[in-house]
Amino acid sequence: MKQIYRKLSYMYMKKNKSRTVMMFIVVISVVAFLFSVDMINISQKYNRVEAFKKAYGDYHTEYVDISRDKMENVSSDNRIEYSDNIQNLGYLINKNNGTRSELKSFNGYNDDSRNYFDRKAQIMEGRAPKNNNEIVVDTDSANNFGISENPIGKTISFELRKSYKLPNGEEKLYSEKKTFKVVGLVKKEFGEINSSQVGSEPKRGICYTYGNFNKQDIIPNEAVTYDVIVRFNSGSTIDDEAKASRQYEKLAMDYELGKTSININANYLGELFLMNDIKDMSLISYDTLVLAITVVLLVFNMFNIIWGEYIREISMLRLIGATKRNIRQMVIYQSLILMVFGTFLGIAAGFVVTKLGLMASKDNVLEIVGITPKIHMDIDIILKTSIISIVSIIVATLPPIVRIGRVGCMDAITSSGSKARTGKQSRIGSIIQNKFGMYRYMGIRNLWIKKTRTFVSILTISLCGYMIMYTFSSMQTEVNDKIRKIYYKYDIQVSRGLDNDIESFKIPENTVEKIKEMNGVKNVYTSFNGESTFVADKDDINEYFIEYYGVEGSEKTEYETHLRFFSEDMINDKLEPYMKDTKAVNDIYGKTNGYINVAVYNSFYDNVNTNTNHEIYKDLKVGDIITVGVNYHNGDKIEKKNVKVRVASILEDEWQSYGDGFHRSTFEVITSDKNMKELVGFNGYNNLGVNYTNPENISENRKVEMYVKENIPGAISVKESFLRLQDSGQANSERRGATNAILVLIISGISIFCTVKSNLMERRKEIFTMRALGMSLKDMNRMNMYESVTYAVLSIAVGIAISTYKLIEFVKWHNDSYTNFGIEHFMDFTFPYKEAIVFALVTLITCIVSVKLANRNFRNKEISDGMRDVE
Repeated sequence: MKQIYRKLSYMYMKKNKSRTVMMFIVVISVVAFLFSVDMINISQKYNRVEAFKKAYGDYHTEYVDISRDKMENVSSDNRIEYSDNIQNLGYLINKNNGTRSELKSFNGYNDDSRNYFDRKAQIMEGRAPKNNNEIVVDTDSANNFGISENPIGKTISFELRKSYKLPNGEEKLYSEKKTFKVVGLVKKEFGEINSSQVGSEPKRGICYTYGNFNKQDIIPNEAVTYDVIVRFNSGSTIDDEAKASRQYEKLAMDYELGKTSININANYLGELFLMNDIKDMSLISYDTLVLAITVVLLVFNMFNIIWGEYIREISMLRLIGATKRNIRQMVIYQSLILMVFGTFLGIAAGFVVTKLGLMASKDNVLEIVGITPKIHMDIDIILKTSIISIVSIIVATLPPIVRIGRVGCMDAITSSGSKARTGKQSRIGSIIQNKFGMYRYMGIRNLWIKKTRTFVSILTISLCGYMIMYTFSSMQTEVNDKIRKIYYKYDIQVSRGLDNDIESFKIPENTVEKIKEMNGVKNVYTSFNGESTFVADKDDINEYFIEYYGVEGSEKTEYETHLRFFSEDMINDKLEPYMKDTKAVNDIYGKTNGYINVAVYNSFYDNVNTNTNHEIYKDLKVGDIITVGVNYHNGDKIEKKNVKVRVASILEDEWQSYGDGFHRSTFEVITSDKNMKELVGFNGYNNLGVNYTNPENISENRKVEMYVKENIPGAISVKESFLRLQDSGQANSERRGATNAILVLIISGISIFCTVKSNLMERRKEIFTMRALGMSLKDMNRMNMYESVTYAVLSIAVGIAISTYKLIEFVKWHNDSYTNFGIEHFMDFTFPYKEAIVFALVTLITCIVSVKLANRNFRNKEISDGMRDVE
């Protein structure tokens, strides 16, 4: 007996084959699109994860400059799969060019350095050092030391410098000139990969000597600390590894290693985290949600139309013994066919699109390490897409199932499942008819014959408005512009890189003057950004700061801070606008009661637990005297000195974002460069900001950029590069948004077409009777036009309302989020007039075309043929 109802259900699908085909096409298209977008991304991420594992090693993070006890705690932690340590011996300083390289021991504490190199995807030529007069260098160190050509066998002499803390928290500095013979060279296995291709690997030179073993001490034993690379227990899949590797900050907090000790395998982990985010079932974008909703609305509308036309047949089945369950199973059967075949064919089509997408994309990193791009069969993406498809169809099917089960036997004696409409014309209807005429009134009235279908069609097309207005809103560009303003204050900025020595790296004065004289340069700002410490009683410092950074010391707190010296232009243009008391700006140039005046930034940002700013000094105020630990240059020697300075001004929270502050940094101490000689024993600049006269003058600007890169061996950031990255990201977002909008628009057109055509079929007797009584084709077209315009107007109103609400939420989210940057008000709401006009035009065209197509059979049919069809 069940087979009869299945056959009837299948027969109804065949009889409505045009609508059935439309449903299948929409479901297959949306599933294929959603699946291929995620699969292309996930396959690219899988391929890059494998490439970076080969290029940078499979370790997750490195904890640097920690005590031996803490290193042993990390190594023995049950979350660790493997660890490998070496001694941290300080830095070798090349004062000739201001560069430095880290010095480590070749072997670690109960570790084999050969494993260490393998785990970092490095290979070594030559041999291991046998004593502290021999050294192994890597390629970056060889460049820093000027021995890049055949370094093995050469002798080098440089200053070895190591800062360290005594058990009571006091900072000490070891400095001595050392001579080494180079006996080995460490290379990356795939040395051709550079930061422009992978994005986030800083230049970092590392050398290896024998170390403090077997009474061969190269630095004082109390100065020896350890670096340890670790890989977390990761399970058997990359997914498990991505989740496990996120523990690096938690482990650092557990053992109070301090935030600055963390040095992650950035490129490898970056791709792991991105891949994990794509696969996260809970991370469904608004675009995906909109597409899912449009599928729900279309399938609901189609089922509503199909089964609404068979009310009489269904009631006849009830008369001959069919139960409500039998009738509902017919709808469920159709839904299952759509669900199974639509999802399966959509995923199959998605695989084809994914393959084409990977073939079209090119990744230089994969080519360098010898990996062929391939599709990764990811069960999570298949499951995620299938769930979205299945849930959408189930949600769409539930209302028709409930409705069809309510059809009773008595409905068989009526000509339709709907009740006869009786009663007088409404007052609003009378006003519309009197104002616009009979046929125009009928065009508007036609929408309300099947209110649910009309509402669904209007809601579907209004979602297209959301896609257009939200994706292409000028506020998206505004956010990019403001983010760029936060991170890039200058068109070109030169600062100290990881391989530059803080004490000896300086930008020559003649180089600065040459840049100022170049064509296309508007202004040049110079400053010195140095390292120092602040020294205070532990009771004066926020307890959470001590916990967060793992600060040691029983009585005194001494921790790293930024000591900065600004030129007069920098103080007036960059510093003064962010002083809480701008009258204090003149004090920065001199002294008060014998103390050098400074401006301070007294906050740090916690991105682990609270995601907010916290003060460092408790109740710090203008006039307070604080102690700063500096490295004072006394001739050829560097001496550690504690200097008392006076707080002349405290900076606003916005300093870290719109000012020239270090983003989410620790304590900053800023004063005039006129005080530099007295505080640190020398004058100079190590930070340079260049602004162009015309950012669009590419040829002149490129000359300035090339001169800076060729003459200053520092870390160089170019605003234009970041702008290109932003433009690329926005273009990708707009391409996906446009594709989504087109899909939604097509679905909307189909929904309106089917709704109007179904309404016309139910009213065909009325229409052809009116044609017989004298209604012309022109009048009929006028009626159709008002119907389509009404659809459009209502859709535009709903679409603009939804988009406006989401854009207000967008503004609120950014205003709330950027309070963490010290910004009280990040942006204002701007209504997207251009996008709203585009949406209105697209909607009007879609509605007119859909209604015209639905009416074409009625326009071309003779009155006698139409009346015969009704009979």
